[in-house]
Formats: sequence, structure tokens, C-alpha cells
Amino acid sequence: MNFNDISRKAQEFLKTEKGEKIADKILDGGAAAANKVTGNKHADKVKDARDAADKHLGRGDGQADRDARGTGPDAR
Repeated sequence: MNFNDISRKAQEFLKTEKGEKIADKILDGGAAAANKVTGNKHADKVKDARDAADKHLGRGDGQADRDARGTGPDAR
């Protein structure tokens, strides 16, 4: 299996519901860590970067979609 095969399989997985939930959890954790380190001074930029990464990685669901599924950062 070469790198292209692995990359294709990862991209396919990220487009599944399970892959999207895992990606959201990782991105939410990264955003929370960035906000903690910066004292929320750049929360808007962190949110924009998180959403851009989400769009690039998978289906690109917006915050409203994640909240509706219960996978957003406030779903605890």
C-alpha cells in the first residue's frame, strides 16, 4: 500500500459520520487548547481556523450542524 492509497482511504473515512465526529473532536480539542493558551484573546480567529480546517478535512459542516448533532464544543 503506497502513500496515495493511505491518503485516499483517510479522506474517504473523514467523509463518514464516524470520521466527521472524530475530526470534530480533535479540532474542538485543538481549538480549546489554543483558546486556553491565549486566554481567549483570539477566540474569533481560532474559531475561523478550526472551521477552515473542518471544511478542508471532511464534509465541512458548519458550527450549527455540529451543535445539532451534539458534537460541537459546547456538547458536554
